[in-house]
Amino acid sequence: MNVTNGNTASEETGASGQGYVLSIFPRMQRDTAACCPLVVPRDATATSVVQDAVVTLGMGGAELEGYYLHLRERSHGNSKHGDCLLPEQGVDNLCDLPVLAEASILANLRTRFHRNQIYTYAGSVLVAVNPFRFLPVYNPKYVKLYDGHKPGRLGPHVFAVADLAFYSMLRQRASQCIILTGESGSGKTQNANFLLHCLTALSRKGYANGVERTVLGAGPVLEAFGNAKTARNDNSSRFGKLIQANYLESGVVRGAVLHRYLLEKSRVVSRAPSERNYHVFYYLLAGASEEERQELKLLQSQDYLYLTQTSPVEDTSLADEYKRLHQAMEMVGFLPPTKKQIFSVLSAILYLGNLKYTCRETDTDQGLEVGPVEHLITLSHLLQVKQEMLVKTLTKRTILMAKNKLSFPYSQSEAITVRDSMAKALYSALFDWIVLRINHSLLNRKDIMDSASFQHQSFSIGVLDLFGFENCRANGFEQFCINYASELLHYYFNQHIFELEQEEYQAEGLTWQTINYRDNSGCIELFSSQPRGLIHLLYEHSSSSSPHATDKTLLARFLQDHHGNPFFAATPKGEVAFLIQHFAGEVKYLIKDFRLKDADRVPVGVVALLNHSDRAFVRSLVGVNPVARFRWAVIRAVIRSIAAFKQAGLCRAARKTGTPGNN
Repeated sequence: MNVTNGNTASEETGASGQGYVLSIFPRMQRDTAACCPLVVPRDATATSVVQDAVVTLGMGGAELEGYYLHLRERSHGNSKHGDCLLPEQGVDNLCDLPVLAEASILANLRTRFHRNQIYTYAGSVLVAVNPFRFLPVYNPKYVKLYDGHKPGRLGPHVFAVADLAFYSMLRQRASQCIILTGESGSGKTQNANFLLHCLTALSRKGYANGVERTVLGAGPVLEAFGNAKTARNDNSSRFGKLIQANYLESGVVRGAVLHRYLLEKSRVVSRAPSERNYHVFYYLLAGASEEERQELKLLQSQDYLYLTQTSPVEDTSLADEYKRLHQAMEMVGFLPPTKKQIFSVLSAILYLGNLKYTCRETDTDQGLEVGPVEHLITLSHLLQVKQEMLVKTLTKRTILMAKNKLSFPYSQSEAITVRDSMAKALYSALFDWIVLRINHSLLNRKDIMDSASFQHQSFSIGVLDLFGFENCRANGFEQFCINYASELLHYYFNQHIFELEQEEYQAEGLTWQTINYRDNSGCIELFSSQPRGLIHLLYEHSSSSSPHATDKTLLARFLQDHHGNPFFAATPKGEVAFLIQHFAGEVKYLIKDFRLKDADRVPVGVVALLNHSDRAFVRSLVGVNPVARFRWAVIRAVIRSIAAFKQAGLCRAARKTGTPGNN
């Protein structure tokens, strides 16, 4: 049977027109058959219409078999649409829509967005539409409002997700993780900050105030050093992060740990014309005091090569952001001398970009000269290294043969690569050092010293904030990595929403209508399968010492091994690129610098130069990566080991007493 909206202006029910008259036709012949009218309210859903129709027609029992209701809307012009009318205010959960279709989903999201309701559920998933402005729904009173609320009683909100994760952890006695995914500029990082604020606020005892203060301070610091303006987003995160809030069994927060992934180091030295370098460079140059400018030898932003690849930046708020950054760094625990050393390294990075090379050729010597001299003097002062050693590092390759050191001059292109590698290595090491210091502030040191207390720290709630899917005008190695991570997250989503849900229905013997969705496992295999996956082939070429291994030979291998793959395609002849069919659409990747960026090698001479710095802070940057990984690997191992021993003890005690243990 066919249910059609047959109302006109005179047929609307109620004094204010709060209802509709639906016409029920047998089968699909609605224009020639008699109909049964059905009065329904304006906020009727497909479920309520079907229930009313069954009662009105007197259907029941075996009569229901073989019948179906097809909901269609007929406008005044007798044109047919596909949906039952959407309530004026929209619905809180997309699953409650009269008809689940792309058009109705978009219409509902648009309706709610215009009513400043940016959050909508899709089952257990929260959909957020970025308003690009601050809304009053993040007031601290909303944290209390959603604390312990029953699902469905309050509207969708990011605080509801945090509350659900917190109390699920306590009830299930298991760690939780909240995953944020979406395109670049969709508001993931901002919602991650709101989640962390709520998660720490839910525990007002113990170490909660200290963690919340550090988390609030860490946000602006990480944004300044890890975010930048891109073509699609003025505040795009150029790194991924996972923040784990650690809790006692009682729900008292006892510290947190921050993990960072894949910082876009290449942005320090180059980027697309419409994009900018990391925010912190512009903050420093716009907000530094006259005393700081003299001490750090700062120039104007247009005087630095690493900052002049785009149009000049004129933003009066940059100076205010610099003050805000200082305040945030103090909240995290950075002392004034430490901040000064950080900004000295930033100034040194900018001066590296201003170094230029000229060829020198005499009867006795061939090689490069680097300058200008005043920049070399400033650079050696900022890094506290010897000027002679700095010049040698930037112009010559040193090779150790037997017990002798041999020096060979770089070509001009090789020297520029070394210069840029040094700048990227310094910035990456500085970022890792900042993350390490933030972790020191987030960690509850008392728990480390007091093992009896520390062993109770067995639960955590993670907030994963990774890059959004990117398809820029020019996509390179960074987008290649970002979109692979997005594919993995999308696969995880598909598995939990479709595959695992379907298996659960089948296991319980419930009727299940198979939902067709685009399976992206083939695209993931294209990236990660061995030995022919793109990542494996890239690693082979990046590790090769053969002089014949180039980006073009890598592309040729891609094309050879994946010819005919539905997820991979070649571009027109003459274009040094390839195409990948992602879940979000086709993306063209330029092969240029794939091998160089994947290898990510820091020249040995650069490491030696920084190790000989007279400034302890600069020397500490050289080994920050392995030190950080080692320290936090040990801490994580301790946490997991103690939790495992404790769980084993509980299970053993349960077996002795005959009571079921926690699994």
